[in-house]
Amino acid sequence: MKRNKFIISFLLISFVFAPALFAQQVQSFEVNGLKVIYKQNTANDIISINVYFKGGTTVLDEDQAGLEALMLTVAQKATKNYPKEKLNASLEKMNTKLTSSSNQDYSSLNLLCVKQNLAESWKIFSDVLLNPLFTEEDLNLERDKIITSVKQVKDNPDAYLRKLIYHEFYIDHPYSIEVSGTEATLSSFTTDDLKNYLKKRLQTSQMLMVVVGNVDRSELEAMVKESFGKLPKGNFVEVMPPEVTHSEPSIKIVERELPTNYIEGAYSAPRRGTTDGYALLITNSILRDRLFEEVRTKRSLSYAPASFYATNFANYGAIYVTAVKPDTTIKVMIGELEKLKSEPISGKELRDKIRQFITFYYLGNETNRAQANGLAFYELAGIGYKETAKFLDYINKVTPEEVQNVAQKYMKNLQFVLIGNPQELEIKDYMY
Repeated sequence: MKRNKFIISFLLISFVFAPALFAQQVQSFEVNGLKVIYKQNTANDIISINVYFKGGTTVLDEDQAGLEALMLTVAQKATKNYPKEKLNASLEKMNTKLTSSSNQDYSSLNLLCVKQNLAESWKIFSDVLLNPLFTEEDLNLERDKIITSVKQVKDNPDAYLRKLIYHEFYIDHPYSIEVSGTEATLSSFTTDDLKNYLKKRLQTSQMLMVVVGNVDRSELEAMVKESFGKLPKGNFVEVMPPEVTHSEPSIKIVERELPTNYIEGAYSAPRRGTTDGYALLITNSILRDRLFEEVRTKRSLSYAPASFYATNFANYGAIYVTAVKPDTTIKVMIGELEKLKSEPISGKELRDKIRQFITFYYLGNETNRAQANGLAFYELAGIGYKETAKFLDYINKVTPEEVQNVAQKYMKNLQFVLIGNPQELEIKDYMY
């Protein structure tokens, strides 16, 4: 990781101002069954407003893969009160950003604007949700873009590796449904499909709103009531995706002529925001540092070995590497897993890592949108948004014993995927 004077100065500045930023109270209220999490931040005039649709892939059938993501994308192109040209011109004039995103657990429509343009920006935002036009032209244009992107995944070894890991790790699981869709499912959707799907999802029990920024609560409540006060509540009950466990290790090999081999091994992991989750955050970060030292610095076996801990509700962690000598490299990496299990980390290593986490926690939550997404994740994951305020407390309480325990508990029965054409491959080296 690069370190220079600019970064050091930036980190010091963040320590000075971040505590005041995070000290501001987070509240919640309901309007017509729609829960709104609200954090007033008067440090700047940026306002982040986000509506989240609960359920993710648990509310989709296989033939609906990609429908929610496509629906939100096309909805932003034109509405009843804002035809395409007017909508684009208005957003550009105000420098207001309107985006959407979808993952395995939820989707969101996101608004970012400045305080002086809140009223007009909100009108556009709410009209996108309530009155999208869903024209054939917009559907075909956006669908073609996504299909092109889906087709290109196979041409990118890293992207294809991630896709295969999901297929191998989440067998017979809601996460096996493609969030972006497949060429077949995307090609089948009509404008009526988009309209009907949005109508089904526009129930306040299926939605969550999170707002962070310089806006008064009374003003926000009035806007929400005016726009969403008459939506049906519905009786949606969110079902958490089942946790995934594997009783034995495995490896899937996809042969391809490449200059190197792309390898990832995934293991079952706890949901973030849990006791084991906080410990694994530290454990994974320590493992990442050690892999870099042993694989790259000492042995030059790979330029970018890594480990990571995902953010799914049904979660996983993984080790990753690109290597010309996969067997040799994997042996070193698994050796580091074994060390974490058999040798407790030192108090100094843990304290250093916790200090690093505190720094990057503040850096990662400097923007209003980042704070909104964090609040939403904790709420949608069933942990509760109030727990976000305790993140640093939990991190500070992690012990060397907990680091060792989560390594022993979770880092096993790895599900490997290898893309490449290794000259030699000892399958037993991957059976961990």
